[in-house]
Amino acid sequence: MYVINNAVKSITRNKLRNILIGIIVLVIAVSACIALSIRQAAETTKEDTLSSLSITATISYDRTSAMKEMASSASGEDMDPENMEEGGKGSFDRGSFDFDALTSSLTLDEYLTYTEALEDGDSYYYTASLSLNASGDLLPYGTEESSDDETEETTADEEDEDADATEMPDDMGGRGNFSMMTSSSDFTVTGYSSYDAMLDMFGTDGTYSITDGEMFDEDSSALECVISDELALYNGLEVGDTITLCNPDYEDETYEFTIVGIYTNTASSDSGFSMNDPANSIFTSYGAITAVEEASAEAGNVTEDSDGEETSAALASVLSFTYTFANADNYESFAEKVYDLGLSGDYTVSSSDLSSFEESLTPLETLSTTAMWFFLIVVAVGGIILITINIFNLRERKYEVGVLTAIGMKKSKVSLQFLTEIFIVTFIAIIIGAVIGACVSVPVTNALLDSQIESSAETQNTLNENFGFSADGIPDADGGEMSGSGKIDRFSTGSATEYVTSVSSATNIYVILELILVGLFLTLISSLAALISIMRYEPLKILSSRS
Repeated sequence: MYVINNAVKSITRNKLRNILIGIIVLVIAVSACIALSIRQAAETTKEDTLSSLSITATISYDRTSAMKEMASSASGEDMDPENMEEGGKGSFDRGSFDFDALTSSLTLDEYLTYTEALEDGDSYYYTASLSLNASGDLLPYGTEESSDDETEETTADEEDEDADATEMPDDMGGRGNFSMMTSSSDFTVTGYSSYDAMLDMFGTDGTYSITDGEMFDEDSSALECVISDELALYNGLEVGDTITLCNPDYEDETYEFTIVGIYTNTASSDSGFSMNDPANSIFTSYGAITAVEEASAEAGNVTEDSDGEETSAALASVLSFTYTFANADNYESFAEKVYDLGLSGDYTVSSSDLSSFEESLTPLETLSTTAMWFFLIVVAVGGIILITINIFNLRERKYEVGVLTAIGMKKSKVSLQFLTEIFIVTFIAIIIGAVIGACVSVPVTNALLDSQIESSAETQNTLNENFGFSADGIPDADGGEMSGSGKIDRFSTGSATEYVTSVSSATNIYVILELILVGLFLTLISSLAALISIMRYEPLKILSSRS
């Protein structure tokens, strides 16, 4: 108590000096509080967002790695530097590429095998899509009825144009007349394994809703479907009516679907292809798609090309299998276990949700890193300033130290008194700095975050402009522009990145505890030189030199 009383009296006697120290510590405390709050806000936002994030993942073939492996395994002489053609291009034989390997995909049974790696709370669903054409009086939404002659003429012209556009050199692995993937069918018919698979569309936040009739039976293989209200109105269709769809490669192969429901949606598309228009999306059960595939295979229809070669016209669906996870830890565990269950290393497990989540945090993470460096610099500079002030302070009070030790006070108590003085001033400044920092941390963090996001958007727009794209939009096929927000990531998702734009809390108990530790650290560091000097002082020498 005696040491504390002396320390308080000494502080009041040397007000100006201690006020200066307090101001310096206050500036350090406010700066450190804001920096630590930014880091804490980043961690809190990340945890809160991740805990509420619906995580889905897919297994896909790693085509990039496959291409690299094919290129590196290409044999010897063609890739030898001595055989390189002028301009740095080798005489690599494209025919050595196994292009079929690049379209490798898993079967439904294989996907189901890997569900054994799922944890409690995880689930899965899958869909299968077929491209089918209209048959009979049915018309895709957005098209006009025309005479047979006009249709045949237009079709012939389109076929000629497609042939010119898609014909590839014969040296492309022996693949002359290479058929490019173009959207030329009238409808996309998608079969869902369960209603859970449709939650993204028909959930509470979805854009689709049934307005007439009911949803098809998810467990049935009957050819029942739901169609859009636009398609229904365009063709005068009602619930209970039937529509006839045909195989795009063999029009005599038809399938009759019964309409059990009509849905409305708020999505729109100007893709130019009828099957990509949301109004031409037809939904059914996975069992119905399977039934159509089996019937098409049993029909055994074939098509004949100009060389007289026959090719199977059997319909083949595109399978999409999605795993859903209760949390990120389950996803990480699944990504490791599937390889133990036999998944080839040629496949990768990826989550677009996590990728989008991590990308949305990029400005906040960058700001957090910057704040950490700022915090370290502030503490380092502040510590050096306080050490310097305390050294000069000790020199001014050298005679006081000599008197206290001469009258019998131990050097350890004298050192403790000096340490207590600095701690009291530092602690008061830390408390005031924490209050100020807590009040301004959220608005400062959000202001800095807005600046960081704006900087990221400007960088991306500059990149777009360098590639010839507009800063506010992406040119479409006709040379026009699609409207945009100015925050376009052309080279990742193709759309504006939804960044985390604000934080609701920053300073919490962890930040306060960290500030207290910072105060203790500054107290010890700034007092270290003084304590060492006090322990080395000889009171008689100090008093004798007082003259």
